[in-house]
This record gives sequence, C-alpha cells and structure tokens, in this order.
Amino acid sequence: MAHFLVSSPDLRPSLLSILQGLDESDLLARVATTISFSPQQIKLLAGVPLVGRALGRILKRRQAPAFIADKVDNIWIRELLRTLSARIMDPNVTHDLWEWAETSFDRIVARRYGGRFDIVYGMEHSSAATFKAQKAGGGRCVLRQVSAHARTINTILRQETDRFPQFVTVYHRLLMENEEKIASRKETEYELADLIVANSHYVKKTFIENGVPPAKIVAVPTGCPPVDRVGARSGVGRDALRVLYVGTLSLRKGFPYLLEAWRRAEFGPHGELWIAGKPELDVMKELQAEPTIRYLGMLTKDELFDVYRQADLMVLPTLCEGLAHSVLEALSFGLPIITTEASGIGDLIVEGENGFVVPARDAGALALALVDALKYRTRLPAMGARSAEKARSWTLAHSNAQHLSHVKKLIDCQD
Repeated sequence: MAHFLVSSPDLRPSLLSILQGLDESDLLARVATTISFSPQQIKLLAGVPLVGRALGRILKRRQAPAFIADKVDNIWIRELLRTLSARIMDPNVTHDLWEWAETSFDRIVARRYGGRFDIVYGMEHSSAATFKAQKAGGGRCVLRQVSAHARTINTILRQETDRFPQFVTVYHRLLMENEEKIASRKETEYELADLIVANSHYVKKTFIENGVPPAKIVAVPTGCPPVDRVGARSGVGRDALRVLYVGTLSLRKGFPYLLEAWRRAEFGPHGELWIAGKPELDVMKELQAEPTIRYLGMLTKDELFDVYRQADLMVLPTLCEGLAHSVLEALSFGLPIITTEASGIGDLIVEGENGFVVPARDAGALALALVDALKYRTRLPAMGARSAEKARSWTLAHSNAQHLSHVKKLIDCQD
C-alpha cells in the first residue's frame, strides 16, 4: 500500500476533504503544514479571559480535524512572522515575507521528508524543493492545482492593469515585478509532478493551452457544501431584487465590470447590489455614492450565511479562478447565479436553468443578464431550486470519490 505525505502551508476546507478521503483509504501517513490547532486546543484558548472569544474565531480558521491530529507536523515560526507582518508592515515587506515563508516551508519539508514516502501530495508554489527531493529519492509527486496556469493569470492581470490603470494597487505592481520568478517556480512544480489534480475543468483547460500534456492533468471539481436547510429568498417577494457579490473587490474578480454593468442595468428602486468582501481596489467612495449599492464589508461565516439567505441572485464576473468557493456556497443556498466560464463552475450552472454564464470582461452582457433576472423574476425561485439540486448532485463525497479513483490509478501505475 502506498503512503502519502501531504504538504500544504494551510489546511483549506477543500484540502481537508481530500485528507479525509486519503485517511479513510489508509493512504495518509503524514501532513506537513504551518500552523494548525486541534479542536481541544482551540476550545482551551477560547476560554482565555478578555481575548478568548476573538482568539477562538481566529484560530478556528487553522483548525485541524481530529482524524489527522497524530499525523500533523506544524512548521510554524515563519508563517507566524508572516501573519503578524501582514498587520503591521507595508505591502512590499509583507510580500517578501510571504514568499520567504512559503519557500522556507518547502525547503524544510524537502529536508525532513523528501524521498521518505511513496507519494508527495503538494500545493502550488510551496512544493518545488520538496518535489525535487522526492524525485531524487525515487518517489512520485502529485500537485493539487487550485488556480489557473501561472502564465494565464499573469497575462490577464497585465491586460487588466493596462485597461484600468486607476485601479492598479501596490499589490498589483508587486505581482507584476515578481511574476517571472513566481511563474518559473510554479512551472518547476508542473514539470516535476507525475499528476496534476486541477479543481476545475477551466483550470485544466488553461494548462493544456500552455503546453502541459493533457494526460498529465485531471480535473476534479471541488464539491459543494451541504444544502442549507433554510435556503435563499431567490426572487420571492416584491421589494427590490437583492443581487449579491461575494469575494475580494479586485481586478481578477472582474469587479470594475460589475460596477459598469450595474450602472448600465439602471435598476433604480427595483434592485440593490449587496457586496461582501475585502476591498483591494480604491472604490469605496464610488460605492458609498450609489444609493442602490450596500457594502457589507468582510463578514464572519455566520454573517455571510445569513446574507446568502436574504439574497435573490448571486453575481461573480470573475476573470480567472480555480473554482470559486462563493459560487459553490451560493448553489448550496439555492441561489440563481450569474458568472463566467472562468469561475470554474463547469456544468454546475446550466444556462437558463439555474443561472447565466456570460463572457468574461463584457459589462454589456453582464448588464443584460442582470436586467433579464429582474424582468423574469418569477422564474428565480425555480432556478434557485435547481441550484440546490445541482449542489446535491456534486458534494464533497462525490469529489473525494473521483479524486481517490485518480490517485489509485497513479498507485497502480507505480506498482
């Protein structure tokens, strides 16, 4: 039986489901990460007077489930410094520390574990040294890919900064200054990987377009969260239509196109645009000046879920994703969705049945879809119900089963 080392700086929800599938198949031997806490540790720290409640909310994002408690190696000091720097230092220093933390983590994992396990399962940008050490030891490598090919992302970001120079931030400039170094590191990982597991068919498409052999990459879309018992409003009622955007207010998410489309749609008193997420662009004055836009800020998980329930329609005009988690959440709340192919949503949205798929970077097409949603509002409840059906048809269990089938094919080839 092959044994896996899973190496990732963070334990994101989609990765935790993969870890559970590997563990249940007796394939998971070790998990290398940066900072994680057991449920018991979080409960203990949450009881600290004065700061415990806030501390518990922060640490919950780093919670490791009980089934991997005895398999985790926390390589934490550099990530702790990076996390602290993000709150007190300028973006240049923060970016440099992020890169230092990830590459240092990779080198430590390579020294400790390279070649010791049959298969290393790593994440993009934090696996180059580990994969090299693994190959030197005669092992195999699997890369989990949750974003489009690095060259595709770089091209899109450059095009958008040229198109919207007023929205170019210090962060964008840093990315463009370092894009070749970052892309080169990622391409080393692409080359060394025996198998690349993309989290959407869109991601797989970008890799093939950039010359990666199709046989080397498989698409296993992330599963939808459990369907919410209450569900979204989805068009019921006669007051203003509530259109919800969830995500970073950024160029990559297509936020400038959403603002332009909202202006063109001219909903007036018949519609409201609700926005939840971190503002990366300098648009707050514009949002505050528009009476039909409500900026909700960064929400807790419970607050966001309550907003989903109050919404009628989800919109995400993203230009480049892996698979947008906010869209998966919207499906699980039974919301009709307007998005682009670049959201990675694939066949989970069927045009006219549970949403609309519009071309990326097309504010006109996006405005028409918004107007149609208002014009045919009586169809939205049925579309929302269809979204919930789609969420039930592709759960984390379905995703894990497909993921394991690809992993076991790799094991069989090795044997």
